[in-house]
Amino acid sequence: MQWQKEITKYAIEKGFDWEKSEVDTMLLRIHSEVSEASEAIRDEDWDTFAEELADIFIRLANCAEVMGIDLENEVEKKYSKNIERPKLHGRKRK
Repeated sequence: MQWQKEITKYAIEKGFDWEKSEVDTMLLRIHSEVSEASEAIRDEDWDTFAEELADIFIRLANCAEVMGIDLENEVEKKYSKNIERPKLHGRKRK
């Protein structure tokens, strides 16, 4: 959660002072970073790919903070849930 606070403090200092009502825009910006990461893969530009992953994390942490979500806690809960799932869960088996 500390990352979220630091990232959001920095975002606000740089003029990105989001409100909960703007979560759709925040999600679009995350999507944009994912698209940029995908483009870097197509170009086989691994340094840019790594940088875009960092951008995804930064925007995601900022979004979680604005929405009042403890992302670290949610990841831990989801991971615990996922490790109990069977291999390749959700895939159709022939």
